[in-house]
Amino acid sequence: MTPLELLRQLNELDEHPRIEAKEASAMGRSVLETVCAFSNEPGLGGGWLLLGVKPDEQAFWRQYEVVGVPQPDQLQADLASQCATTFNIPVRPKIEIAEIQGKRVISVFVPELPAASKPLFFQAT
Repeated sequence: MTPLELLRQLNELDEHPRIEAKEASAMGRSVLETVCAFSNEPGLGGGWLLLGVKPDEQAFWRQYEVVGVPQPDQLQADLASQCATTFNIPVRPKIEIAEIQGKRVISVFVPELPAASKPLFFQAT
């Protein structure tokens, strides 16, 4: 799915079990928690993160507005690095930077892990 298709689905459905939207102007634990959840959820087949969007508080129905990611290349590199080193096994999501409404966003597809590789969890630091 393209980032624009992800945004359209979020705006049409409000909630989607396979799509999570986050403002995520920087790498944070909540992004990694979502990666972990999508990797572990049985039967879901993985899930999508769309970074650089947030709920429009002025909309009557829940709609997401594009706010963009200030440093998408840095966030992409940080996410790939942390997914490879933070968990008990490396996770390799598909990460794409795109432009929507003149702003840069990041879509991340996190595949579900095979049953033999579960559970994925944070390593002790």
